[in-house]
Amino acid sequence: MGAEKAEKSPITDSPAGSLRVAVLRIYRALRIRTNHQVTPSQGSALARIEQAESVRLGRLAQLEGISAASMSKIVDSLEDDGFVTRVPDPLDGRASMIQLSAGGREMIHTIRIANTEALEVALTTLSEEERSLLRESLPVLEKVAESLQLHDGS
Repeated sequence: MGAEKAEKSPITDSPAGSLRVAVLRIYRALRIRTNHQVTPSQGSALARIEQAESVRLGRLAQLEGISAASMSKIVDSLEDDGFVTRVPDPLDGRASMIQLSAGGREMIHTIRIANTEALEVALTTLSEEERSLLRESLPVLEKVAESLQLHDGS
């Protein structure tokens, strides 16, 4: 018996499946090359906090799609590392708002620089035609990202 050809799957053999695999591979490669002091969950929370400027823990958990208890642990660790601060909620003195500290802003900046530099190096391996195709496809990828964000519950 010869080797049977694997059945095609819409999960892996579609443009969406191929895009998912490529994005995950890029994400993992960047995480390895930019090995920073924060976990992926912490990095994601930092980015959400930066985007919101000031956010309650429950809302942050909702935006990240995790439990408030899990988010509390993430925020506690970020606070211990000096990346976020808690300030009184001006609308409800019993609650607190989470904000980036100067160290948190610096960490996000450092991660973004390292990721951009890693991508710039990777892009040098492409031909001019491939780089042109990538440039042309960026608005489409941005539109996909926006569509996903609109439908992620935030």
